[in-house]
Amino acid sequence: MVPGVPDVPFDRWWHAMRDVAATEDTARAWREHRYTFAHQLGSALAGGLTGPAVYGVWLQWGLLYVGQTLEADRRLKDLAIGESHHLANTFPPEIWHRVGVVAWSQLPEAAELIDRFGAKAVGEGLEHRLQSWLQPLANASRRVPDGSWRDVDWKRSNSLGARTGLLIENLFVAVQEVWQAAAESPDGADLPAASRVVFPSRLLRS
Repeated sequence: MVPGVPDVPFDRWWHAMRDVAATEDTARAWREHRYTFAHQLGSALAGGLTGPAVYGVWLQWGLLYVGQTLEADRRLKDLAIGESHHLANTFPPEIWHRVGVVAWSQLPEAAELIDRFGAKAVGEGLEHRLQSWLQPLANASRRVPDGSWRDVDWKRSNSLGARTGLLIENLFVAVQEVWQAAAESPDGADLPAASRVVFPSRLLRS
């Protein structure tokens, strides 16, 4: 924001939220409506999925966030609700364009790597490789205590994900292929068995 220049989108959002919370009845209705939608989206994302997965959230202009989980059923349900996941607190799921999920442990390249490194290390390795490759906005910087932001340098990281990511090339290539299919699908149909795409705006309209 430039000093002296009105932040028009923020101003519109602030006034809309004041309207939403203008009375106890409107505040209650807003809270219930949002949870109904978040629960619906979480169920669409997680239904029938268990075990490890990587996932991405897109806005209309492109990829916003990449994450991973060892418990797809739990984490994907919470992704839209936001009780233990931060993304929905900044970018509400009502404005998400697309959410893609790749259940990578179902790929044939995964079994041997899970035996060798463990699912946690492999999942974090895939997350690191995907973030480094795609550099999504919400992963590309981190909050710091003084109120500013620090850019993430994936190449200099010595995390478990960074170290393991170097050792899982064949699986990463396989995940890339499925990821691209999910990212480019116009309707979420005819995707590889290890993937899923949900369009939140369609749930809103329905």
